[in-house]
Amino acid sequence: MRAALLLAVLAAVPAAAQQAPRAPAPATDCPQCPVLALVPPGSYRMGTPPDAAEVDATTGETPPVDILLSRPFYVSATEVTVGEFRRFVADTGYDPPLGCRVWRAGQWVHDRDRSWRDPGFAQPPADNDAVVCVSWEDARAYADWLAGKSGLRYRLPSEAEWEYVARGGTSLPRFWGAEDSQESVSVALACDYANVYDRSAVDSFGFPWPNARCSDGAPGAAATGRYKPNAFGAYDVIGNVREWLLDCYTTSYKGRPQDGRAWTWQGGCELKSVRGGSWASRPRDARAAARDGEAPGLRQADLGFRVARDYD
Repeated sequence: MRAALLLAVLAAVPAAAQQAPRAPAPATDCPQCPVLALVPPGSYRMGTPPDAAEVDATTGETPPVDILLSRPFYVSATEVTVGEFRRFVADTGYDPPLGCRVWRAGQWVHDRDRSWRDPGFAQPPADNDAVVCVSWEDARAYADWLAGKSGLRYRLPSEAEWEYVARGGTSLPRFWGAEDSQESVSVALACDYANVYDRSAVDSFGFPWPNARCSDGAPGAAATGRYKPNAFGAYDVIGNVREWLLDCYTTSYKGRPQDGRAWTWQGGCELKSVRGGSWASRPRDARAAARDGEAPGLRQADLGFRVARDYD
């Protein structure tokens, strides 16, 4: 009965791209709060068809599932920045310990001297760069701090919310085009919209996987808002840094909530969902539906986050 009702509602609700124009986002909720983008309600198909040109069946992105988001919500327009995270640390005294996984000599290795303050890129991070080397626990602590400062329900996005935002009102693998950034194309537009592993990063990192056929001049994590936003006003939702989400990670969508809520269970879980791809990602892994899971305590030089807030 519930499944039939959901399908009926999905048929009656227009897709995100057909929604009425969204209201402008508020500037900020508090002096420490990030700028938000208001995401309209809508429905979409989460995941990838099994016969799609780009699909990773091992991660559970197929078969897809229909999702209905009946209420609007907010996401931070950009990934949380070094400067924003620094204000949180200064105000609370919460400071992640030294130690972060970085790419060195052809593999990810733990460097006990690296941290969000210095993740080991060619230049020290600027305040408007996306913060990296933060764990899921660090990200949750930051969101809880924003909730306390603003009196509003800040949190990490759910996986269903994140993919809806990443699609930007389209049903495409990437909001800027269906096939533009597949690894077979000779020239990609990815560098206009996303910071992925491209020609400008080959000399710096030399990852053993294909690179995008373009160059954006940013081999590592880049300043937030540098690339073009999608129709929801979200920047860097694909590429730049991978983003922590609320959900527990599983290799199947079977049984997950179809109303946009995070998929969690009592007692916690070994892996948390991570989305978006990063400056280190091969083109096929920088898609709206591509997904992965990481241990919640992991700190890595391509892992960051953005926050969400309930619509009140």
